[in-house]
Amino acid sequence: MGAGTDPDAWKDRCMISIVVSATAYTFEGFTEDITAMDWGDKDIEGVALVNGGRVVKFNPMGDESITMKVYPINAENTSDEGVVQHFHPQNPKDATQPIAVDNSLERYKHKVILLWAETLPPNATTQPAIGNTAYRIQIINAYMTSYKPSYDDKTFSAEVTFKWTPFQKDGTANKREESTDGTVVLPTGTGDTSSTVFTT
Repeated sequence: MGAGTDPDAWKDRCMISIVVSATAYTFEGFTEDITAMDWGDKDIEGVALVNGGRVVKFNPMGDESITMKVYPINAENTSDEGVVQHFHPQNPKDATQPIAVDNSLERYKHKVILLWAETLPPNATTQPAIGNTAYRIQIINAYMTSYKPSYDDKTFSAEVTFKWTPFQKDGTANKREESTDGTVVLPTGTGDTSSTVFTT
């Protein structure tokens, strides 16, 4: 099968997977509801020399974050319909009705995957079909740092923010961006249930 056709721009819908505690939660989202992709700056500074010249000083890359709007239906952590227990982990997870989520000192590590493709697969951890162009962003070792419910447009929603450092302690990356022209598929398989390993 031949390669797909690159679109003028990726827009409209995307698949979003959030992996935490060995479970992948799948969401279908509108790209416009991703309100901020704050990738860290790799800034520089000019350091003055006594002769009036300058040398470049590299500043460490800044922390990164992504903010998106979600529409929670419940407070469970066993479905794709709620996110509050990602922000306030319960130990153990509360899946017994009625669900109760207390403020928690615990924090989960998350993997966040965003996928745009000519034809979207069932979730962001699944390979798009051969012949489909696609673009994917993977983030690992991310923490949900903000969960702000609201009643905008008379619909219950929440704005959530995931934040991560650009690199791990050993200098390896915490974010990966990938694309394919359709001649090969994006890799998938191992790492799908890990919050600390890229889908490979």
